[in-house]
Amino acid sequence: MREVFATKLEGVRADLAELCGLTATALGLANRALLDTDLVAAERTLDLNTEIDTRARDLDRRILTLLALQAPVAQDLRALVSGMHNIADLRRMGSLAAHIAVVARLHHPRQVVPDELYGLVAEMGAVAEGQAAAAREVLHAWDRDGALRLIASDDRADALLVRLFTATKDPDWPYGASAAVNLTLLGRFYERFCDHTVEMSRRIVFVLTGEFPDERPPAAPTEDLWLAPPHTAFGA
Repeated sequence: MREVFATKLEGVRADLAELCGLTATALGLANRALLDTDLVAAERTLDLNTEIDTRARDLDRRILTLLALQAPVAQDLRALVSGMHNIADLRRMGSLAAHIAVVARLHHPRQVVPDELYGLVAEMGAVAEGQAAAAREVLHAWDRDGALRLIASDDRADALLVRLFTATKDPDWPYGASAAVNLTLLGRFYERFCDHTVEMSRRIVFVLTGEFPDERPPAAPTEDLWLAPPHTAFGA
């Protein structure tokens, strides 16, 4: 029985890593949809988000079954409970990639990102995709050191978001309020995507050590603009 449980636990671990890899793929497609006005990439992102959600639900049920029937303890219990929380993060990451694709699709064939901010938004997308790829490796290998490195690297995503906010609230911003809201929300989508990779990394440290890494100091408050109602975010 113990060997069967160990095999099933390893399967959960592998599937979590694979699911994280799918979120990296979805984010890469969303980046292409947004930056290259690629409608096909937008549709593929939405399809992949549906697949992520379906597979996540199945994996969640498997973990619940293991918890109910195997009564794990110690590290095994930490792994399964953390896995359930990680599934929620992964589903949210898929949804955030889909949000970016929806913005691109609603504006197609118009470019959402002004030329002067193209490089900044492209960097935000690359950072987010890279963090998802790194999180996949952390989940696959239960890599404590890799998890700690990923947590520390999140400062880059935060700094990029501040740069984007600074640009959109500039008094000389020439693109109008709707464009500012669109870009601010897109920035938040990327930043929140990265935050979920950090939370999963923190849980890997917890699984391996029984302790969470030290909490990072809270980020400085940002503009309330990102709290605008969703319908205003996708205006013309």
